[in-house]
Amino acid sequence: LQCHWPTSGNGNGITTSTSQSALTRQLNSQKQQSVTQSPSQQPHHSTSRKKQEFTLLSEIKTCLSSPTLVSLSLGYAAMIGVVSSLGTFGGAFILALQLFDDERTAAVCFGIAAALSGVIGTPLGGKLVDRVMERHVHQDNHNPNHDHNQNHTTTTSSSTSSSPIANTTNPMGLNIDPTTRNTLLSSLLPRLNLLVLLAVLFVLPTLLMQQAAFFLSFLFLGWTFLFATQTGLMVSAMLTVDRAHRPNALAFLTLTSHILGDVPAPIALGWIKDRLAPECRIGEDGDFEDPEGCAEEEEGVRLGLGVAYLWMGWSLVFFEVARRFAKRGLVRTEAKEERNGGGEDGYQRGDGGKDGREGGNDVADYYHSRFQNEHSIDNYDYENEDDVHDTQT
Repeated sequence: LQCHWPTSGNGNGITTSTSQSALTRQLNSQKQQSVTQSPSQQPHHSTSRKKQEFTLLSEIKTCLSSPTLVSLSLGYAAMIGVVSSLGTFGGAFILALQLFDDERTAAVCFGIAAALSGVIGTPLGGKLVDRVMERHVHQDNHNPNHDHNQNHTTTTSSSTSSSPIANTTNPMGLNIDPTTRNTLLSSLLPRLNLLVLLAVLFVLPTLLMQQAAFFLSFLFLGWTFLFATQTGLMVSAMLTVDRAHRPNALAFLTLTSHILGDVPAPIALGWIKDRLAPECRIGEDGDFEDPEGCAEEEEGVRLGLGVAYLWMGWSLVFFEVARRFAKRGLVRTEAKEERNGGGEDGYQRGDGGKDGREGGNDVADYYHSRFQNEHSIDNYDYENEDDVHDTQT
């Protein structure tokens, strides 16, 4: 409970805080009483919290039990594997294609194109996610059946706030429910798939290009679309699970990308490149073992590069699978809300849902229940302090 109390005068310019001290003593007394209560006297929220014991095994089980998160992680691993592979062998590829005569120049130009695409693409993807989130917030605000004061977790903001969503329920905040999560996922995942598809369409023409400027330009555009998916992927991963499991969902996404992505993919792509263009193997001195023979194996080099590009097709497949799982979850939760009378289930009542986790904030509900009756701030005698304001719960 956080209260902002302004000072008030007694008429002579002398500041008094009698009611503030009295209220503080009363709240402390209630806190001590709640601590000394026996377990049988504690509210049901305490029992719910005891059931929420997070262990490594339970968190792994939670992540694996979300088919949307698993599909999303597999698609992300495929994409990260391609990015890591091209980052490892990109300079060797464009040098073998005879786009540059100097290895250092080839590596620098390729690195600059990749770095700029990440710097530009990532914030553009974040802007896209912001627009999707804000659109759902505004739709929620115009929904006459939505109550922004439920679950005791809505923060009352200042009337002078300039944010367009300052006085709304944040989709990534405490009040999010499965219906909202699956709705956001159903909106984000098709956009992520579109970005990956655009990336593939822009990089594929580089297999036929003979000039370095065009090659790097199309590669830059393709990677810009690819990096624009990063923010959406992180947000989507958090939306696949309940609020308490979001950190481990991101950890699961990252771990999967390493185990199935950027660790084995460069090894596999390097092996494919050496098989398709054996004369383009890089020796201990950092040069091709047979530069003249490598120039004759340009077709094999382009074919190896094409394999890397097409590997991103797995991202398209798994992101679409994740979207279908999210859509199926949305249909199930909407049907459940209809059976429960238009969505008046545990998520809106703030009783924690059927398992005590997916609804409101247990800690906030517990302490609110301690003071909402005779000890409520609204029922307290402020001793003529009429200008008390800005109370935030």
